Formats: sequence, C-alpha cells, structure tokens
Amino acid sequence: MVYRPNRSTPDYLFEKADQCFRRSRADSNARVKLEALGNAFMVKAVELEIKLQKLGKGYTASSPARA
Repeated sequence: MVYRPNRSTPDYLFEKADQCFRRSRADSNARVKLEALGNAFMVKAVELEIKLQKLGKGYTASSPARA
C-alpha cells in the first residue's frame, strides 16, 4: 500500500473495496475473487475506523461511494 498523506487509510481501503466490487461486475471470470477481496478491504477499513474512533482523536472517515 502506498502512503498518501492527503487521504486517510480507511478511506483508501473503502476506495479499493469499491474498485473491487465494480470490477467484479465487469469480469465474470474473477467475480468471486474480486468480491472476496472487496469484502476483505471493507472489513479492514471498518476495523481501522473503529480503532481510530476509540482513540478519541475526533477522527471521522467519509462514507464509501455507492455505485
């Protein structure tokens, strides 16, 4: 994963999950693997967002874009 100082890590993971879900609709041969990868990105993003919120730093990530 590339560090991008202008975006939060959960936002980056949400974006990657969304990309996987979109590509799974376009590529029937890799659908199951892309959906599983998208789900894994989403789980990690939510886990990280919860941990950051528990730290009490006033952190709020934006919601993932829905297609």
